[in-house]
Amino acid sequence: MSVHLKTTPVGIDKQIQRMQQYLYDKIVANWACEVEAYGRAYVDTVNDSVKPRVYLESGEYREMLTDDGIKGVHFFFIEKNAEVLSHTCMSTNDVDLIFIVDDLTKVKASITHYADEEIKEDVKKWVKQFWLMESVVKGEDALDGFDTSKIHFVYPYHVFKISGTIINY
Repeated sequence: MSVHLKTTPVGIDKQIQRMQQYLYDKIVANWACEVEAYGRAYVDTVNDSVKPRVYLESGEYREMLTDDGIKGVHFFFIEKNAEVLSHTCMSTNDVDLIFIVDDLTKVKASITHYADEEIKEDVKKWVKQFWLMESVVKGEDALDGFDTSKIHFVYPYHVFKISGTIINY
């Protein structure tokens, strides 16, 4: 389990990292699974395939959708490409928080049914203080725009995306 933090984040990365650390702490305290927490991912096209990748260090990137080394739950953020500036020099960004749950049964082991709603509601409750949440998308549509050809959206695997706006930073 680990939270992958930047050394000295600025701008949108600083706001995302605050949410990332808080969410990681809440998950570790409340869920019984491995957790990998990433900040802002980059949308890259590699061999005509669009993928979210996070920068680790020393020129190393990790692809977020099909990395078999990640077990349990992992999450990352995608910043939309427009930063809106106000007259007061404050910024606003639209951001997606993408959650990939490799095994629903490990996250909420005490729940015997499909626990996707319980997991999503936990995350919404934990992050609502950081931004204005606008929508939630579940399943394959949560990864719209990315190459999902190598992913099998079959129980106990689950994906969801919460979109919102981080304001006034």
